[in-house]
Amino acid sequence: MKRPFDIIREIFFENLDKLKENQRYNFSNSDKYMIWVVGFAISGLSIIVTNLTNFNNIFSHSIIKTILVLLSTSIISGIIYRWFFYLWQLQYQNIEFYLQGAFSDKEVMETNPDDLTHEKDIKEVVRRIKIDFGEDVSLALEEYNKATTNKEKEYLLNDLKEHHKRVGDWVKKDYEFGMNYVKNIYKSAFGLSEIQINRIFNSNSAKRLKLFGWVTAITFMLSCLSFIAVIVILCIEY
Repeated sequence: MKRPFDIIREIFFENLDKLKENQRYNFSNSDKYMIWVVGFAISGLSIIVTNLTNFNNIFSHSIIKTILVLLSTSIISGIIYRWFFYLWQLQYQNIEFYLQGAFSDKEVMETNPDDLTHEKDIKEVVRRIKIDFGEDVSLALEEYNKATTNKEKEYLLNDLKEHHKRVGDWVKKDYEFGMNYVKNIYKSAFGLSEIQINRIFNSNSAKRLKLFGWVTAITFMLSCLSFIAVIVILCIEY
């Protein structure tokens, strides 16, 4: 029987694939819809500009000007939407990569272990070494219990704490080495600069995701509403 923690982690890890599929489906549909809206807006703008004299005979100057502004707004908003949605996709992929690692069942050493400098309980030190690095040092606990003087016990305790710190420093360096290796591979494969690669691996992806999400939502609504407003004006004034 599995722990509730393991069950929750597995459920969310399995749902990541569904989230990917839903995200691609939503992107495909919204992109197609925006292409239609911008396409119709461009066509409408072209028709009005090429037949401006005829439209002046039907509509007033202010109405034509309003329609042109709305169609231009729809087109520009649609272009901005597609660009920021692309940026949103990039940030979302970074977060997906992070979630896959966080919910994965692969065991990895703790890259940011707690500082045990002031820890006085040797049992806690032994437990932290086991949890953080998967290393069983329970034999040291037996030696500690067999020690006859406080000096011997203090030496064993400090030795374990130093071992925990030494392994923690090594794990952190190894993690940084692995990340630098991946960054260099990305830089070589895609021809990216140091600034660009650091942006990809930046931990602020969530903030930019929210920003790009707001921009895409606003520009999507603005593009659609501007085009709808043109249709309504034409229906009323024709």
